[in-house]
Amino acid sequence: MNRKTRICVILSLLAVLIDSQAEGKNLTMCQAVNELKRARVERTFISNWICLMENESKMNTQLVTGPKTASSFSFGIFQINSAKWCSRGHSGGLCNKRCEDFVNDDIQDDIVCAKKIQSMEGFKAWDGWVKKCKNNTLPNIRICEQRRKKKEADEKKKAEERKKAEERKAEERKKAEERRKAEERKKQMKKKQTKRRQ
Repeated sequence: MNRKTRICVILSLLAVLIDSQAEGKNLTMCQAVNELKRARVERTFISNWICLMENESKMNTQLVTGPKTASSFSFGIFQINSAKWCSRGHSGGLCNKRCEDFVNDDIQDDIVCAKKIQSMEGFKAWDGWVKKCKNNTLPNIRICEQRRKKKEADEKKKAEERKKAEERKAEERKKAEERRKAEERKKQMKKKQTKRRQ
């Protein structure tokens, strides 16, 4: 690679870095948990994955960092490195993916590659996990399940309240209609009585 080409590559990567840091979407813990469940990640590992993501990228789906060893860069929420796992500009690496594919808000392909890294090298492949998660208290993901159940219970309660309100309104309309008919009958009876007197 000549000097001019090298400069172009560095400038393009810097552009990606600036753009991704400016526009990156940060997932909440519960959003990340849902994404991992959708990808059928083993439940026993989810807390480790959450801790890893929090400490590698602060949950930023579009983070790019580097240059690192051998002029490599790390991409996305799992900080997947271009030296081994993906290739810049074309599919490659052990995950056979473009590194740029890991800097969008769809993290399902990121998870597939991250699972491959974990199966081959374990969580120790990530410095963030080794320093902050290994042998430490992991995030309590049960909070997400509790929040989901509470949300469902709240929605059910609101639906029941709406149903009761609709039933009350229907009952009120029915009574109003009955009163109207009763008034109409009274008027008709008065008219008949008036005619008889005449």
